[in-house]
Amino acid sequence: MKAAEKIETVRYNISIRLLGCYPDTREERSCLCEPQPDKITALYCRLSQDDTFDGESNSITNPKALLSKYAAEHGFCNTMFFVDDGFSGTNFQRPGFLEMMKYVEDYSVSILIVKDLSRLGREYSYMGRLQDFIFPAYDVDSAKGENDFAVFKNVFNDYYAKDTSKKIRAVVKMRGEAGEHIASNPPYGYVKDSMNKKKWVVDEEAAKVVQRIFSVCSAGKDPMQIAKILTVDKVLTVTAYNAKQKGQAMPENLYQWCSKSVAGILERQEYTGCTVNFKTYTKSLKFKKRMENPKENQRIFEGTQPAIIEYGQWERVQALRANKRRPTKTGKTSIFSGLVYCADCGAKLYYCTCTSYKDDSQNHFLCSNYKSNTGSCQIHYIREITLYKRVLECIQGTLTYVHLFRDDFTQEMLAQDEASRKAELMQKRKALSGAQKRMEDLDKIIQRLYEDSVLGRLSELRFQKLSAQYESERAEIRQLAVSLEREIENEAGQIADVGRFLKLADRYSDLQELDASMVNELIHRIVIHSPEKIGGRKHVMIEIYFTFVGKICIALHKPEPVSGTEKPA
Repeated sequence: MKAAEKIETVRYNISIRLLGCYPDTREERSCLCEPQPDKITALYCRLSQDDTFDGESNSITNPKALLSKYAAEHGFCNTMFFVDDGFSGTNFQRPGFLEMMKYVEDYSVSILIVKDLSRLGREYSYMGRLQDFIFPAYDVDSAKGENDFAVFKNVFNDYYAKDTSKKIRAVVKMRGEAGEHIASNPPYGYVKDSMNKKKWVVDEEAAKVVQRIFSVCSAGKDPMQIAKILTVDKVLTVTAYNAKQKGQAMPENLYQWCSKSVAGILERQEYTGCTVNFKTYTKSLKFKKRMENPKENQRIFEGTQPAIIEYGQWERVQALRANKRRPTKTGKTSIFSGLVYCADCGAKLYYCTCTSYKDDSQNHFLCSNYKSNTGSCQIHYIREITLYKRVLECIQGTLTYVHLFRDDFTQEMLAQDEASRKAELMQKRKALSGAQKRMEDLDKIIQRLYEDSVLGRLSELRFQKLSAQYESERAEIRQLAVSLEREIENEAGQIADVGRFLKLADRYSDLQELDASMVNELIHRIVIHSPEKIGGRKHVMIEIYFTFVGKICIALHKPEPVSGTEKPA
């Protein structure tokens, strides 16, 4: 059966009433559907956050009282409220509205009373279908004079919603550009300052959980593993903790953490003490889905609240999560997993375990692009036990030097970083100069195309096609130039963050063995070179790049090439 036929065969004896528009005379009342004792009178009220701009009460109590009084004065009995508190009129997926429509579809409603049409909805196209097609098909009548002007009221209500949204967006943008928090609630680990609601302060109890999550992630655990640990330890979930703090009803699963919640915490840069505004946006008022905003369109303001996580640790966690570690078939992982790279092709080295040996002496790393001489890269191989020894020796030697010659180390690293930074800046400036020259050339080409089109030397169709191609290329190059300008501006005044590395070095003054957390904090990456034969034996060179300072090459402590007699198992 077609939809139109189905609507025609199903008739609801419902009348819609608006406050202040009930017929005054008996003759007018007789023209409308009268209340039926065996059916309910639906009282629908809606209040949204936008209504505060109208000067209306923030409470839903006032509209409910108005509807109750109206129903009693006009003899409507068997009333039932359907309430949507805090919902926009442009969205009809409201729980109260949907519940009311279920009663309508069950033939249980005879009268529907609302304060005015804007309470029912502010989206004129759907309101028009309700009043001009759906309600008439179901014998839904409007009050005196309403049908004549309903279409205009719906358009004005829709315009009002758009205008209010535009004003709110402008206010939010102004606050966001000024560095204020535009999120309605602070993230887990922070609470609003009781003295200043615009400020966030640390919630010590929740902050300890956040710090634990970051520490466990730094030790090599993924969000799913972290969620299992928190569940076993019976740590209240974010939802349960917030409900407890606000004195609300507790959820059914108090301790059942999920990987999505853990991942959300690990991704929040606000834990470093900054404010990140404009992370998401909506395309329009009627398209409610939140879209992720590109990084370049976001605004970050440093030092807006106390930090729960050090920036270096947050940055390291992001790098670890970007380099996913896949466990071997035996379920084993290495403390170096995700950190070891090939010197020639740049690919990761896979961690491989040997089941034919009782101990782990033959567990090794192998270039992912090397596949028994059939891959795209040569053999890059090193046993885990050898890598562990060499990395431990290198870290111990570096930390010893740092502790003994702190000032010399700082000066050497700053000079080293400055030299590498100058070379990188030179390359970017060269690339920017080339991009700017190409844009100038494109401007001349487009101008010539326009002149040829005006003079009749080029057809309009050909002109449109060529100009579109060149304009597209110019837009891409312009975007590249803007990106290069931003990078040059940021790097020009940047110095090596030696201070952060020194803080890490102070934490590991007496290092005797390595663990995953320690390795992930101190080391950014490990590069393995292809083996070389020296004196009839194969030697493998290892390059270690430390967190914040990169590869350390200084005169008083120049790490010797790490070698060992390695051969593929």
